[in-house]
Amino acid sequence: MSTMLHKLSKEMGIKESELVSQSVKAYIRSELGKIESQLYLLYHKYKIKSIQELEHAIEKGEVVESDVLDDLTKIDYLESEKIKMMNFFRDVR
Repeated sequence: MSTMLHKLSKEMGIKESELVSQSVKAYIRSELGKIESQLYLLYHKYKIKSIQELEHAIEKGEVVESDVLDDLTKIDYLESEKIKMMNFFRDVR
């Protein structure tokens, strides 16, 4: 792996550390895109913009919690993954 990294960095004319950093950022952006896509589909399904709106709809009785529990759990998980990925992105130098 390091031989390939060395060859690529030499060919591109950038430091190996910069190549690794940019690669990690690209990967995180890709993962964030996937997460945001899944969230968009779930939000669109319930015509909401946040998990709080879905929770509010449950509280108001507009939606039955048992009917949306799987999606509510998935939204919660995806939101936490999104935050984690955003923090990783911020920390990559």
